[in-house]
Amino acid sequence: MLLPSRCLPLLALLPLLAGAAFATEQTDYRQRVDQPDGAVPQYVVPYEVPKPAEVRAVVDRINGYVLRQSSFRVFDQATGEEITRPDLGNLNPNAVIDGRFAAMNRWDYPNGVIISALHRMEEITGDRRYLEYPDRFYDFVFTWMPYLRAREEKTGQRHEFSKMVKMAALDHCGAITAGLIRTHLKHPDPRYAEWISVVDAYISHGQFRLPDGTLARERPQAVSLWTDDFYMGISFLAQRGRMTGDTRYWHDAVRQVTQASARLFNPQNGLYDHGWSENTDGYDPRFYWGRANGWAALAMTELLAELPKDFPNRDRVLHYYRQHLRHLVELQDGSGLWHNLLDHSETYLETSASAMFVYAIARGVNEGWLSPIYGPAALTGWNGLATRVLPDGRVDGICEGTTYANDSTYYFFRGAGPNTTFIGPVIYAGAEIIRLVQNPSLKIEAAKPGAVNSAIHFKPQAPTQ
Repeated sequence: MLLPSRCLPLLALLPLLAGAAFATEQTDYRQRVDQPDGAVPQYVVPYEVPKPAEVRAVVDRINGYVLRQSSFRVFDQATGEEITRPDLGNLNPNAVIDGRFAAMNRWDYPNGVIISALHRMEEITGDRRYLEYPDRFYDFVFTWMPYLRAREEKTGQRHEFSKMVKMAALDHCGAITAGLIRTHLKHPDPRYAEWISVVDAYISHGQFRLPDGTLARERPQAVSLWTDDFYMGISFLAQRGRMTGDTRYWHDAVRQVTQASARLFNPQNGLYDHGWSENTDGYDPRFYWGRANGWAALAMTELLAELPKDFPNRDRVLHYYRQHLRHLVELQDGSGLWHNLLDHSETYLETSASAMFVYAIARGVNEGWLSPIYGPAALTGWNGLATRVLPDGRVDGICEGTTYANDSTYYFFRGAGPNTTFIGPVIYAGAEIIRLVQNPSLKIEAAKPGAVNSAIHFKPQAPTQ
């Protein structure tokens, strides 16, 4: 079909527009390896074992940014005056949470990931300063939520914690309450315990599920599964089982992994499809979006950390975890990072998914779920991640929020840049890398500086007598 001449100039610009949309610092490795015999490799990221203090300095930049972006104050938007205490007998219709730092004040899943990651950092380093944001966040929420809720009931004015009160998806409760459980276990608070029970009732009995009990959504199709919901649901179930000692939650979490994987995991390439819809009769096109695979890897890692070794069907979870990570390591770019569409190297290198993979691999080696031979992939992944953390603590190269879609064009053109939302996985990765490089059961052989042919190796370390 011939196109009108007026369309031709626009078509000529499309390659340029496409390049601008997902332009990255991609490396042409053909040039990198075209060297005379005996030349020292010119790695695009440091090919070395990071020191714990160096890793911690990167995490501290991110944590510092989180703290600086956390206001935890309420203002009268009409007068600009701060409201210092929630007086239920005197509801101010103009009361709003300080919106200048809105991202860190939200009751939403990304903050839940940040909080859980900071708990992991505190557990590994023993430094309680990493709990400042989790402690302040939840205290602020539960101090002001009753006031804002009462004001909404009186005036109809929606408040900043409406998603918390009017749960309609796992995004509104799962990950953020997993962080709440971690906080409650260290600082018991009856307000927290009460709300955890409310979320428990929603996830266990209110959330839409398939007839076999698999957590599902009613979008974009009437019956759909999202790989994102591995973390949105399983993170809560794993922590709720830990909190209560009731194994029903762990049984449900294991069921989520096995039943969702039966529909979403492709054993031929070891990757998770972003979504599945019932109305495709099993012939849905598959799109292996990075962060969706990250959610799966992160969720299985967190679940394995809680399950007793003899727990029923734990071996099936471990099998999916190992299959997944084996194939992910094979897809790792020479920069240490992974692509936004994992099987499309022409898409940009994405930070948040890469961080989830680094954490999952590093923890697997530390826990003995994976062979020590996976250690170099975790280290090179961290070295790539560290280049994405900006001086002010923001993290670059993070894909924006992404729905479950059914065409490549949508995924290819997802934007990426400095992001304040999906930074928690980098904290997770840093925490586990600190543990990895100090693991007494491992012998780490660093590559020789300036050598032509020298690699990083991890080997089992014989216990000292």
